[in-house]
Amino acid sequence: MSAVWKITMSKLEGSKTVVVGGKKDTPQQYCGTVGGQSTDFSTMDTEVKTTHLKSNVLAPPDFKTNSIQGITWRLGLGIDDPTQPEEWQNHPADVNLPLTTDTVNNPVAIWKQVVATVF
Repeated sequence: MSAVWKITMSKLEGSKTVVVGGKKDTPQQYCGTVGGQSTDFSTMDTEVKTTHLKSNVLAPPDFKTNSIQGITWRLGLGIDDPTQPEEWQNHPADVNLPLTTDTVNNPVAIWKQVVATVF
């Protein structure tokens, strides 16, 4: 689900937010890339290489290290603080469900646990 939709529903409509997993006894946050288009270097580099454009002057150079670089355009400004991007703001989850042997890799069991806990 879109981060803009989740945040709007939570902050403006009061919907509950649930995070599954995470470190026990650590408040979990929900969010994502808000209002932006995002990609990463490896995706762009793969597309350049598969189209045989790596020799083009505009093609990005290869990383010399084992690195990851994310790229986001047009961050959405916040609802509570419109001077900062929304994804920089606080988004505490209402419920943090731990993963268990019954719920790990089992979306149906996760949804049943969400229903039992939230509703």
